[in-house]
Amino acid sequence: MVFLNKKGIIRNVMLVIGGIFALIFSILLINDLESETITQWTVMTSYFMIIFMIIGIALRITQK
Repeated sequence: MVFLNKKGIIRNVMLVIGGIFALIFSILLINDLESETITQWTVMTSYFMIIFMIIGIALRITQK
């Protein structure tokens, strides 16, 4: 049985949120490339994706 501590749960939640933003970013990017314009939503989701992924990866590295 795996014991999940509070930091492990936070780390996993950060990575899941980053993954969700990555999915939204890819959908928005495909739509933007078809219309040949980049919207502010695509840029914002890329920022959030990067932030959450960096936090999740940093927590994973520091907690080993």
